[in-house]
Amino acid sequence: MILIVLNIIFSVMSDHFLQLNNYFNMLKQSSALLITASAATLLMMTANFDLSTGSNLAFSGVLYAQLASSGLPLTLAAAITLAAGTCFGIVNGLLVARYDISPFIATLGMLFIGKGLALVVCNGQSVRSNLPDHFSSMMSESFIGIPVPIVMAIVGVAIFWILANKSLLGKYAMVIGSNKNAAFLSGINVNAICIWLFIIVAALASLAGIMTASRIGAGDPRINEFFFMDVIVAIMLGGTSLTGGRGTITGTLIAALIVIVIGNGLSMLNVLIFWQTVIKGFILIVAVIFNEKILIGDMGSKMTGLENDSSNYSPATGN
Repeated sequence: MILIVLNIIFSVMSDHFLQLNNYFNMLKQSSALLITASAATLLMMTANFDLSTGSNLAFSGVLYAQLASSGLPLTLAAAITLAAGTCFGIVNGLLVARYDISPFIATLGMLFIGKGLALVVCNGQSVRSNLPDHFSSMMSESFIGIPVPIVMAIVGVAIFWILANKSLLGKYAMVIGSNKNAAFLSGINVNAICIWLFIIVAALASLAGIMTASRIGAGDPRINEFFFMDVIVAIMLGGTSLTGGRGTITGTLIAALIVIVIGNGLSMLNVLIFWQTVIKGFILIVAVIFNEKILIGDMGSKMTGLENDSSNYSPATGN
């Protein structure tokens, strides 16, 4: 409903908003967000999160452009970049799962490391020269009339919907987020699942960096500095709890589309990017409050159920 209302409002305020090309551009520019947020939803279901997705994106974009400008085939450059970006997830996963470090501290540290590495790789300058002519081909080609980035986003969201709803991985993620100790005692390899989810999120953040570099035709170490915030806003606005145990890919998808529409609509109304960041921060606060209200409501319902059970218990009969 919110998504429909926003579309109506922006279409009234801007003549160019309700056009097919604009929707295609919105989805092309936000395909990386949709893919990464879908994976990160599974991670947050386990009560973990990754703040380093944005710096991983910037580092991967710069590394991909640098390798391409050195003459490496794009396929090899992409493979090396994905391997390097995936290392973010390996480090995050080991720090959080194996050494029991808070995900906030671990991924915040990797955020700064990633930002530093992105600047080191390109000496603080955007990589634009000596790039092959087909460097941006991935973002400009189409499949059955649909831009390739949109196809990738659809496939990515579909895969993670299946993983979240139809696979053991999704069930285990929910159980771990609900009660980590109970999950461990029931035989679930908690550490392995958390590490693998960190790795998957990092790999897709790295892919997002490749897609972004291809879209803008350059590797920019300062691109999408608030990408991690867009990811977290989409996940939490979609109903996934920061404390784990609750969340849906469908909710994340709808919330991500809301964030995308708001950003595009405000840009069409010539609202400065600084104010757009303020608005996203406000949306994040609202999402957290909304989540807490739901969590408190759920706990209240459970307590009421326990009280009713205890009031119906008869010591004489044991019922």
